[in-house]
This record gives sequence, C-alpha cells and structure tokens, in this order.
Amino acid sequence: MRSVVHEAFGEPSDVLEVRDVPDLRSPGPGEVLIRVSTRPVHPGDLAGVRGRYAGGHQLAEAATPGLEGAGTIEALGAGLATHADLAVGGRVAFFPAPGAWADQVIVPSQYVVSVPGTVPDAVASQLLIKPITAVMLLRAAEEAGLRSGNGVLLHTAAGSGVGRLLTALATSRGYGSVSVVRSAAGAAALRQEFDVPVVSTEESDWVARVRTAVGERPVQVICDPIGGAMSALLTDLLVDGGSLLAYGGLAEGEPMALDAMTLTSRALTVRGVTIGRWLTETPAAVREQDIAEATQLALERPELFGVAAQYDLAEVKDAVRYMERPGKAGTVLLTSSQA
Repeated sequence: MRSVVHEAFGEPSDVLEVRDVPDLRSPGPGEVLIRVSTRPVHPGDLAGVRGRYAGGHQLAEAATPGLEGAGTIEALGAGLATHADLAVGGRVAFFPAPGAWADQVIVPSQYVVSVPGTVPDAVASQLLIKPITAVMLLRAAEEAGLRSGNGVLLHTAAGSGVGRLLTALATSRGYGSVSVVRSAAGAAALRQEFDVPVVSTEESDWVARVRTAVGERPVQVICDPIGGAMSALLTDLLVDGGSLLAYGGLAEGEPMALDAMTLTSRALTVRGVTIGRWLTETPAAVREQDIAEATQLALERPELFGVAAQYDLAEVKDAVRYMERPGKAGTVLLTSSQA
C-alpha cells in the first residue's frame, strides 16, 4: 500500500513523501481494518508535520500524518462479528486514527461511524472533526450563558468549515450571531449563504462595523480560532462577564494579547475548546448525540462540507501547497482509488 511519511519535522511540502509499504496486519480484538478512500487535510495535520506539538523532540521514526477520513471496512477484529453498525464492505468515517494518510488504517471500533449511503465520500471524510467541533463550541457557548433572544454569538474565521457549520447550528437553535471573516470576498460569499451580519477585517473600521451590526444586543460569547493580537480587540467587544472560546491558533507563533486587568475587572473568561478533550471527557451518550447531529448535518446540509480541491495521495506535496493558498474556500482532500 501507499503511505505518506516524513522522517523529520519541517515544511510539509519539503519533508512529506509517498512510499510503498507493506499492507497492514489483520485487526486485533475490537479493531477495524479500513481501506481509506478520502481524507481531509486539516491545519492541525500540517502543524503536526512542522513539529508544533512535539515539544522540541525530534521524530524517532518515520511518521504518517492524518487523523480523520472515510473508506470501506476490509476486516473486523475479534468481538465485532455481530456489531450492528459495522460489517465488511460497509462505508464508514473514522476519527481519531493516527496514520490516516495511507491506503489502509486500523482503528478501534469506538472511533468508527457507519455512513449513510446517500452521503458521498467527500462529505463522509469530513463527518467528525469539523461538525463536532462546531457542536462543542455551541455547547460551550450555552454553558457560558448564551441565550436566544437578545444575546449575540460572535465568531471569527466564520467562512471556514467549522465557522459555517457553527453558523448553521446557531441559527437553527434561534441564537443571534455575527460573523467575522478575513476578506471582502469571503464576506460576500457568506452573506449569500446565511442571513446573518458579516464583517470583513479587510475594512480598517471592522470593529466599528461589528458594533453597528450588534447594536444594543450584548455579545455574550466569541468563538475564535485565530488568537494572536486579535484577541484583545475581540475581548473589547464582549459584555462584562462574557467569554472568549479559543479553538485554534491560526496566528501561528503570535502570542495571545490579553490584558490581565481587563480580564479580572470585567470578569471575562477565556476557555479552550478542542475535539481532543471530547474524546476523553465527554460522556458516551453525549458523544453519540453529537455524532448523530453531525450525521444529520451531512444529510441535510452537504453544501456546508465544501471541497476546495481533491488530490491523489501521490500528489500530497501539491495538496499541502494548495491547502495554504490565500483565499482558498473549502477543504482539501487526499484520495485513493478503491479498485
């Protein structure tokens, strides 16, 4: 089989390569062997290739990126023969599965989700990380005091996959929201998709435009995947007692600029939200509900799972270059033939 690997940390287009490696072993008890058809390229995947999560340590052996994808079950480990949702030949989505950028992957069964037949691979491969992150953000916003009526949910990078899913969920639950994007073109596209106020940070007076869009309504919660210097501007928009939910670091290497006295005197809260904690801290019953909500979004709103480009696994260098192309709209996918 083919596998994308890197032996050192660095720029993905420099260090990634595709190798022919032996097929994977048979799955062990409770494991599922999946022939992967499609997998998304996430910003976190590229951050991992760059060594951002390595704490200064170097790789001890070649590593294969990727955590999420979709494909077809090739084999089931012991104890899964009577599993109601899993069968050889069945289409599934999976997360987390380290090494997803390969033709095959072995995944514990609890991280494998059966995919409805009407959901295409391009959508199925994005079924978990982005929509569940959106669900987690909205739940955290509700825990932070967001209420329907006069309160507002403000979110930046709102044209991203998570941002668009979050807008759809917030609107469906009756919450007022204001979207902030980084380009005028992105703002125009988002206005065509959602009936919500959209502001572009390309405008020098974007903060004033946000205040105008908000009007008299208090900004109770801000969801932000950017961080950096923008954090101070965002917290200024919060009502006293409000919360900033951080769920990314797109301003890579730029410290979050927050004034301690502002936080304390205004009783503001900063909280991190990550799907990694969903796996370890969310009760199983709630995770099942979240997966059901993600699947419903895939069935009812497949347009929210936009695709910017698709590349064969062998074209991984081109894919990661395109992934970081300015103005890109949608997710970049890596594909494998199922023949």
